[in-house]
Amino acid sequence: MRTHVGMFDVSHMGEVEVEGPGALHFLQRVLSNDVAKVEIGGAQYSCLCKESGGVIDDLFLYRLGGDRYLIVTNAANHETDLAWLGRSSREFDVAVRDVADRYAMIAVQGPHARAVLSRALKLELPARMHVAALQVGRRPALVCGTGYTGEDGVEMLLDPEVAAPIWAELLDAGVVPCGLGARDTLRLEVCFPLHGNDLSPERNPIAAGLGWCCREETGFIGSEAIAIARAEGTTEVLAPFLIEGPGIPREGNPVLVGGETVGVVSSGTFSPSLERGAGMAYVRSDLAEPGTELEIDVRGKHRRARVASKPLYRKAG
Repeated sequence: MRTHVGMFDVSHMGEVEVEGPGALHFLQRVLSNDVAKVEIGGAQYSCLCKESGGVIDDLFLYRLGGDRYLIVTNAANHETDLAWLGRSSREFDVAVRDVADRYAMIAVQGPHARAVLSRALKLELPARMHVAALQVGRRPALVCGTGYTGEDGVEMLLDPEVAAPIWAELLDAGVVPCGLGARDTLRLEVCFPLHGNDLSPERNPIAAGLGWCCREETGFIGSEAIAIARAEGTTEVLAPFLIEGPGIPREGNPVLVGGETVGVVSSGTFSPSLERGAGMAYVRSDLAEPGTELEIDVRGKHRRARVASKPLYRKAG
């Protein structure tokens, strides 16, 4: 994935279609980013928040037509998201549909992903953060210039009946199948948060470093609480770190400074690209500057670590 091209079966992700004259106003109300800036064929990352500012889920939004949008949800949150969107849509002239059974999803990622995919399937691929309605396997499909690895590539939402043959074609073209464990290390190396680890209904996007995808002026649900968090700061923030010796951090490991617990690891792993332990942790805000020395309690052993800059992994050149 870092050197050539790989693919993931991410068909477990959920999809929700939003359509109708009130679609834009509805999405402005429920999503943290400025949906009005998404052109037809565009994509946008956003958060779905509670009134308290806590993150119900982080999502990708694709604008398929003038008043037709598709939301891709995290698998574990799909039913929760669908129910929240359904309840929130009652005041708007809009239809919210669960369309998860319409799609299989294959993510093809890596520095050679676009070249290999274009050649193998004879497709003209959309640019980064865009979506195109194409024929894949002689069936309608959505090809999205998005992904969660830090590499270039696309995510294909396919007719489930053609997903297996398309997977086989990509295998024949030299695309390497990768598991979700690999997807987790890849996203962590570039500091992309994972809901359930780094994001939760108990923490707001400001603490998680996602203030960039929050536009409080749109009046989305949770915007008032998030505006306060942005103005006043948060007691803890999500900070990336690297282990400075042996040891592999894991979710839930305590973070210490001078023997005092100052935070907790939200995501941790061994980074194949960096060849060392790496992770993200919620730590006291005054300890989040790059270079700050920490200790991670890994199963009773205190491992030296240091706060790093985002992303942990950077492409050569």
